[in-house]
Parts: sequence; C-alpha cells; structure tokens
Amino acid sequence: MKTRYFLLAISLIAGLCFTACEKKDPFRDNKSEGYLTMKLDGQELTVTKQLTGSLHDTSANAMLVVSGMTSDNQLLTINILFPNKQLKPGTYSLDLNGFNSIGWMKSLGSAESYAADDLTLGAASSVVIESISETHAKGSFTGVLIHDVDETKKKTVTEGKFEVTVLKMY
Repeated sequence: MKTRYFLLAISLIAGLCFTACEKKDPFRDNKSEGYLTMKLDGQELTVTKQLTGSLHDTSANAMLVVSGMTSDNQLLTINILFPNKQLKPGTYSLDLNGFNSIGWMKSLGSAESYAADDLTLGAASSVVIESISETHAKGSFTGVLIHDVDETKKKTVTEGKFEVTVLKMY
C-alpha cells in the first residue's frame, strides 16, 4: 500500500472512530471547536462539519490530526508528527517517511484524492505550529499535493489555517 493511501486512510479512520466514541452525548462531547480553511488551486475551502483535532499518543511520538469536511463533503486533513512527544511550536515539513502531510479528497471514497505525503513524487508540505498543547492547536500550512493515481496531476495549497480544541487519543 502506498504511503499516501495509508496516511489518508489513517486520518479518515481516526476522525470517524473519534466521532463514534461513546460518552454522555457523543455529538456534543466528541467534537472540536475552531476552524480549518485552505485555498486549493485558489479556491477557498472551509470545514463546516465534523471538525476534529485529535492528538494520538504512541509509545515514542505524538501525532496531531486535524480534519473535517466542507459543506459539499470535500475532506481536508493535516497530520503533524511530534518526535519524542515534544509538543512545541515550529515548522514541520514533509519528510521521506511521509510524516507532516496534507490531504484533500473531493468526497469520501472518491477517486479524486490528492496528498502531500511523498517527497519523491514532488509533493511538499510545510506546517507552522504557532501554539500546541494537549487541549489546543493553532497553525498555518502550505503544500503541493499529488494525485493518488496519476502522479502528473498536482494541486497547490495556500493560505491554510487552523485553530482547534484538541481531544487526546490514547
């Protein structure tokens, strides 16, 4: 499985699983507050539903996943890896392992999906974390996304911004 499919699938699963957690009121208690916006080839996209900011705690690292859907069901996602679980502001760029990625899908399950998760194909991403804690994250991002099937197709992300309350996943 290509790295880009794996990261996008993990982001989708994390977001969907997170919204399915049981608490007193799963629709009120299991959602993030805030915003996620970006321009994709100049078109502004804004998450209006299922905004999720989740911090995944692994044995060695922490990963922040910010994702959600636009009003017409386009999916946006950003994944940032914090080595050694050190949550700190800074610039996090796409690396050879596919960490610190950005993804976009025309609609859930669509064949039209793009990701910045493979440097060898010309993808790029830069996520600037302005502030981060176990309960809040704020940042901006840009990148070049590559089509999941046709590597010659690219989309440019500009003016990406997010600020979300974070829900910690163990």
